[in-house]
Amino acid sequence: MVSLNLPAGGIYDGLIAQAVLKAGVDVLLTLNPNNFTRLGEDVRLLVQLPV
Repeated sequence: MVSLNLPAGGIYDGLIAQAVLKAGVDVLLTLNPNNFTRLGEDVRLLVQLPV
């Protein structure tokens, strides 16, 4: 988290992203995609807005 220079709330996004990657899910639905797309390519590819 330090190397990505994430603010306090970003730490929670990082924890969610790590859980998503570990669980091997196909999609990460969020109303705040920018919170997750900055966490790396692996996470960015999973992020989608709900329809």
